[in-house]
This record gives sequence, C-alpha cells and structure tokens, in this order.
Amino acid sequence: MNEQDLLNGDLIDQQFLKDIPRKRRHPEWIQREPIAQQGSWELMLHRRRAGGGNVNDERIMRYEHSEEFVLCLKEQEVNLFITGFSKNYAIDEEEFRLAKQLREFCRKHGIRLGAYIRGDFIYSEFFDDLLKNEDVLAKRADGRVPTIAYAEEWRKSVCLHKPKIMEMFKSDIRRAVLDLKVDYLHFDGWNFGGMETIDACRCETCRRDFTEFLQRRYGDNPDASIKRFGHAHLEAIEPPGIMSIPLAPTGLISVPAWQEWISFRCTWSARIARIVYEYVHSLNPEVAIGVNIGVPVRENGALLLGADLVTCIDGADIVMNEDAYGPYITDDGKVIQRVRQHKMGHEAGCWAWNYMGKPQWASQWGESPWIGLSHASAFNKGRVTYLGNAETSFLTWQKENWEHFQDLEEIVDIAVWRERKAMAFADPLSYATAMQVEQMLIEERIPFSVAQQAWPGGTKVLVLPVLTCLDESSCRKVVEFVEQGGGVLIVGNTSLRDGWVRKREDFGLRAILPDSVASPQHSHPTPRVQAAFAALKVSPDGDSQQAGDSGLFQYRKVGKGRAAYVSELVDPKSQPSLFNLDHMYNLDLDTTNWRVPDDADNLRRALSWLGGNQWSIEVESVCGVLANYYRQKTTGNRSIHLVNLTGKPVANTVVRMKMEEADKATVMVISPDGVSYQNIISQSSGNELTISLETLKAYTVIIVSGQ
Repeated sequence: MNEQDLLNGDLIDQQFLKDIPRKRRHPEWIQREPIAQQGSWELMLHRRRAGGGNVNDERIMRYEHSEEFVLCLKEQEVNLFITGFSKNYAIDEEEFRLAKQLREFCRKHGIRLGAYIRGDFIYSEFFDDLLKNEDVLAKRADGRVPTIAYAEEWRKSVCLHKPKIMEMFKSDIRRAVLDLKVDYLHFDGWNFGGMETIDACRCETCRRDFTEFLQRRYGDNPDASIKRFGHAHLEAIEPPGIMSIPLAPTGLISVPAWQEWISFRCTWSARIARIVYEYVHSLNPEVAIGVNIGVPVRENGALLLGADLVTCIDGADIVMNEDAYGPYITDDGKVIQRVRQHKMGHEAGCWAWNYMGKPQWASQWGESPWIGLSHASAFNKGRVTYLGNAETSFLTWQKENWEHFQDLEEIVDIAVWRERKAMAFADPLSYATAMQVEQMLIEERIPFSVAQQAWPGGTKVLVLPVLTCLDESSCRKVVEFVEQGGGVLIVGNTSLRDGWVRKREDFGLRAILPDSVASPQHSHPTPRVQAAFAALKVSPDGDSQQAGDSGLFQYRKVGKGRAAYVSELVDPKSQPSLFNLDHMYNLDLDTTNWRVPDDADNLRRALSWLGGNQWSIEVESVCGVLANYYRQKTTGNRSIHLVNLTGKPVANTVVRMKMEEADKATVMVISPDGVSYQNIISQSSGNELTISLETLKAYTVIIVSGQ
C-alpha cells in the first residue's frame, strides 16, 4: 500500500473484505413490521449446569414450546419470539424437536420465530473430546484460557480466527435456517477476541494473523514501514499488551503497534461479521439478524473490544444494546437515556434492541415499562423490540398508528462527529467531551445526530470533540463543509496530529481556525492546546473583549460558513479512572458524563451563532422532557416525538417549527396515554408554526403536514 493510503485510510482495511462482497440487504418484513419481541433461550443444559434452577424446569421447558404459551404471547401483542437453539455450540436434540413444534405453533398464530445462537464461548465439558484434539480456544497474553465468569469456568472462550470454530458456527447457523426454518437469528456475544485488560486473545493464530496483516499493509513498501515503525522487520512486531500493566493505553494512543493492533482487531471483527452476514444471506435472504454487541458511548469500543460499531453491525438488522442506561432521572437530577445508542445504531442501518420493562430494573434504575416503550418508540422509529413486562395497550396503539412510523428519517441540525479512526486512537477526554455536548443537545431538545461516518445531509453545524488525530482526508471534508456554508465547533487539540498520531507543525484545520488560536509550536506544552495567549477575542455579535481565559470561545467567518474554537469543555480532573486497582477495565455503571458542560451557556451561544441563530424545530418544556424529530420520506410529514421522564404530567409544552406556508399546515396529535393528552393549540406567523400541547403525560407524537 502507498503511504498516503496508509496514513489517511479508514480504520478498517478494506482489502481484507474484498473477497466477501456485500450482497445482503434488510429483509422487507423487518423494515415494515412493528417488532414486539420476547424470548426464552436458556437451554436445559445451561439451566442445570449453572445452578439455581427450578425443580419443575422440565415442565417449564415443555410449556415454553406449547401452543398455550404461544397463545399467551399473542395476547400480549408479541410478534417475534426467540427460542433457545445453540448456546456455546451445544444443541440438545430433544429441545430441537420441541423447537420444531414451537415453530408450527408460532406460524399457526402469526408469530415469527427466532433462534438464539452464541459463538464466543464453548461448553468445555460438553465438548471435552473436541478440546483434546482441536486448537479452538482463545488464550490471554499470560497463556490462560478466558472464561465467561468466575462462576462459570466451564464456559471457555474460543477464537474465531481458527477455522474449526468458524466451521462449527456456520453449521449451527445452517441448521437453524434450513432445518428449523427460523425467521430471525439472535447472535449473542457479538464481539470477537475479548476485552483488553480482561480476556483479550493473544493466541498463536491471532499473532500470526497480526503479522500477516502488517505484511499485507507494509510489506511492499519498506519506506512506509520505516516511517511507521522505525524499521522494516514486520515479522518481529508482536501484538502489544503482552508485558505492560495496565494492558491497554490509558490516554491518547500514540504507539504505532497499538494503533495497528486496534485496526487489525477491528478489521478482523468486520471480516468475521461479514462472513456470517453473507452466509445467512446465502441460505435464506429473508432471515433477519440481530447482534448483541452493545453500543459503547462512553468508552472506546475499538480499543477495548476490537469492534468498530459501523462495520460490525452494517449487515445486521437489529443491534442489541444490553446496557443499564434505561430512561430515568437520577436522584441528583441526571437525565439518563439511550438517545446516543439509538442514533449510532441508525447510522449503520440498524434498529436498536433494548431490554425494557423488567420489574427488577424498575426498582434498581427507575425505569418503568411504559416509559421504556415510549423512549424506544420515539428514538427507534417506533420499534420497541424486547419486552419484559408487556404493556399491551401501548402495542395496540402503536399498531393502530403504524403508518406514522414508516419511512422515517431524522431531522438534523447539529452533528457531533465521532470520526471512527480519530475516536479509536483518542484520549478518553474525547469521549467525555462528546458525551457532555450530546447531553446538552438532548436536554435542550436540539435536532442532532451522532455521526461516525459522513454527517447527514442538511446538517448545519459540526461539533469536533477533541479529534486530535484527524487525518488529511477528514480535515479537507471539514474545511469544504465550512467554506460551503456550514458551521463547525472545534474543541481542544482537534487536528493537532495526523492519521498516525504524529504531531503536525500546525493544526490540520488551520484554514478555518480563528487567527487568535496559537499554532502548536507556540502553545503550552500540555496535551491540550492553550489559546490564552491571544490578546484580542471576537465574540459572535462582533464585540471585542479582552480575556485570558483559555476556555473562551473564539470565532471566525470563513467563506460562506463559520467556525468557533474552544480549548476545553471538560476538565480532565473531573473524569474517573477507567481502570480498577487491579489494572482491569472498570465495568461499573458510570454516569459521570450524563451532564452538560460547565460552560453550557457559552457553548449554547456558540452553537446558536454557528447555526445562524435558529434551529429547524425548537421545544420549550421542563428538564426531563426529551424530543426527537423525523421527516417521513413518502409524505414529507414531520413528526415531533415528546417523551416525559419526570414521572408527572407536564403542562404547556411549546413547539416552534420553521416551515414555508406555515398557515397552510395541518396538525394532528396521537398518544398512547389517551385522547385527554392530545389537546393542542396551533398558530402560524410567517414561516413559523407554533404548537402548544396542553398536557404531556408520558409520550405524545405531533404530526405536521405541509411544506
């Protein structure tokens, strides 16, 4: 590969995917049908071996495959049920016969059937002979075989780099699709190679594949190899994280071997995912796919899991998100929600799948089933996916109004750009900055997206949340966006380093930065650019002022567009350690950055200036009311989805919308809470429509027809 392609190329090396052309498309039914899903996927083997089961487990198992059970699902408006099939490669033949019986009952009563498959671990006792004769297990750097948990050491981690495991994985998939004839495959454990600091694989197969990866990238260009590593002895470069403690970088990832290891893992994850997606497609293109990878919003998934979200899920239909950030307001007033997760999943073409409505979750995290359904519907284009406690009246309402949830695209004014390669090599401060900016947009109900690839068309403002290593290609895109009339907020060290995280002589975005932002060679030698040395600052309204505060926003008009710069939005000292005392990654629930930045007032002012002092839609209400906005591609109708997390009715929520011929607009309101929560007053003035909602209980959708 030539040096420029290596330096400015994608995080995923596409040459490793060329032999697996992408053919799979979303089945029509998963796009068109409302999805209300339940599941029971623990095999009898697992129920018994894991302990803590019931004396009547066999009777429960028979009931879960009976017509009586299916009729109960139908009464709850469930239309997709996931049954246990292959957990850790074990398939019980008696349970398989029961599953076939269940399939017939489901078809009889109009419920689609899915099969649960998990392939990242193996039941070591069940496959004792295999493990004696085949090399299929993963190994940590210290040579130990990872297990899923201390209490389940008999579930050992396998390595999907090894052909035998992929062969077994495909065999189970083939049987589910062709023999059981399922409509849907539910892939649990959709990450390949484990988590750094905990169980990341460093087996000989992975090490050989890493060497091949380097040789295919740099082997024909020794000059590029020397510039990258200082030498051309590629075969001698070992995967990082073998000797040092902690076993993962804690800040900006500047070490070339770590950057290449991250790219290698993400590329191989994309390759394995593509193999599976296309194999399913070859067996039956109408089978839908869900994958449980989670949607990391506060942590670096590329570093920790070797997973680039976009390429890991771009062949799936549903991305499962098993996190604990269900919608609720904490005792100290933090607004917790999964808005980011939904938006990031949508960018890759997936609905998001969340657990919701489990009674124990409601007591632990404050989430209620009704609010969970409302939140999912609002931010998931109507798809509520998994149900713990079914709220039948909500699902009935949704089916009655399903036409309003079809062919929706989000309305976007601001895009927070989590550029994939820059974020893969980023300091944790980049994630904290992105989250706090996003939180302000969520709480203030400004139309926005979380962009990982190209930002959506119609975007007015880009936010670059400390994208330190922004390569030349990305810099050009940002400059062109501004010159053509867009606005950009540049935070901290954004573009200070190139695609290999080498420090530039000047910012890559110098062409659009305010003149008062000092060049790197004149700035304070800390990881953050300090812009306190410029004497003259210009505020958005044109008034000059003196200031020595490095956090002051600085402004510039560029071509048809605008740029603003601030050296810091999040104090690094406010961030908790990502690692425990034992050097393992801290997996505890953390809500540190579910908050707006300290300098929210100036941030709000800067974004408003960058966006021309107006947003497409604005909503006035109390904190804890969330909003999402869609345009229906087939009709042009716009819809405002309002969700109330406060736990009590909110009076006088006001919506203001910019639109041509506002006086000709028609407005309708739908709500699962009942007709008493659909009372509005609408009025127009010029190109602005104002809608006042008398009372918002939990969830209301306002639909506007017109230009």
